[in-house]
Amino acid sequence: MASKAIRALIIGAATAAALLPAWLLSPKAQADDFQLAMVIKSSTNPYYKATLAGAEIAAKEIGGSVKNYGPTESSAQAQVDIINNLADRHIPAIAVAPSDPDAVVPAMKRAERLGAKVLTFDADSSGGRPFFVNQATSDAIGRFGAVLLIKSLGPNPQGQVAIVSAQPTAANQNLWIAAFKDEISKYKGLTVVDTVYGYDNEQKAFDATVALTTKYPHLAGIFAPTCPGLPAVARALESVNKGHGAIKVSGNCVPSITAKYMLDGTIDGFYLWNPIKLGYVTYYAAKALVDGKIQGKPGESITITQGKWPGKYVIGANGQIVTGEPVQFTAENYKDFNF
Repeated sequence: MASKAIRALIIGAATAAALLPAWLLSPKAQADDFQLAMVIKSSTNPYYKATLAGAEIAAKEIGGSVKNYGPTESSAQAQVDIINNLADRHIPAIAVAPSDPDAVVPAMKRAERLGAKVLTFDADSSGGRPFFVNQATSDAIGRFGAVLLIKSLGPNPQGQVAIVSAQPTAANQNLWIAAFKDEISKYKGLTVVDTVYGYDNEQKAFDATVALTTKYPHLAGIFAPTCPGLPAVARALESVNKGHGAIKVSGNCVPSITAKYMLDGTIDGFYLWNPIKLGYVTYYAAKALVDGKIQGKPGESITITQGKWPGKYVIGANGQIVTGEPVQFTAENYKDFNF
C-alpha cells in the first residue's frame, strides 16, 4: 500500500509540474529564460523605443529577453487584451505603462493570479502592482515645464496659457499638469484657459492646437507634456503663422523628433528624463521581483553593482522607484541624447 501511495504521489507531482510554465520549474527563473513584456501606450511612439533600448541593455548584462507590446493607437481596452494574452502565455514579468490607471487593474491582478510578476513604469495604475518605476517625481516634471514656459514669457509674464496633453485618463500627465498649474498660479498675470488632448496621435494633437489658436487668438503660451504631441504642436503653430516664438511653447518629448523645432525657435524649452535609463532600471527591478529578491515593499531596494547605471534604487514610501530628474535639451547638448 505504501509503495502504491508513493508512486501516486510521484505521478501526481510529475503531472502538476507538467502543467506549470517552464520558467517556474527551476528554484528561481534562470537568467536566459527570464522574459519581460513591456505593455506600452502606443507602438508608434518613439519614446517607447528608447525605454525598450534601456531594457535591452540590462538584458545583455544579466540575461533574459524583453519585448514591447502595444496598440498602434493608445487604447486602454487594447492594453487589457494584451495583458490578458501575456498572462495566458505565462510570461514571467509584465511591466505596464497604463493609458488608463483604472482600466488595466483587473487584467493586471489576473496576470498575478496566473503567476506573472506585474509592475508599472512610466505611468502608474491605481492598483494591481507592488511598485511603480518612475522616471522622475511627477511634481518635478510638471514644475520644470512651467518654469521653462514662464522664463520664455519674460520678466513680467502675462497672458493666456493652454495645455495640450495626451488623454484625459493619462495618470502621469494629469499629475504633471496639476504641478504645472500650481506653479503657474504663482504668477497673477497668467491664466490657464484650456486643456485639450491629442490621444498620443500627431494629427489629433496638430488639429487640437490649431483649434486652440482660433478659440484663443491672443494665446501667449502652450504647455505640451506629451510625446509625440509636442512636435505636432510646434508644427501646427508654424502652419498658422504663430510659430517661431509668437506663441511660447514648453513640453517634453524625445529630441529625435523635437529638436528641429527648438532650433528654429518655435519651442522655447523642452525636456525629458532619460527614458533609456528608465527601461534599464525597470528590467532590473522586474528580474529582482521574479527572482524573489524583493517583494515590492517600501524600503526594499535593488543594487546594480556593475553595468551602465550602477547604484542603489530604493522603493520609497509612496511605492515608487525614481530613476532620475528632468533634463532640458539645448542646442548644445541635444545630440548627446540618442533617442
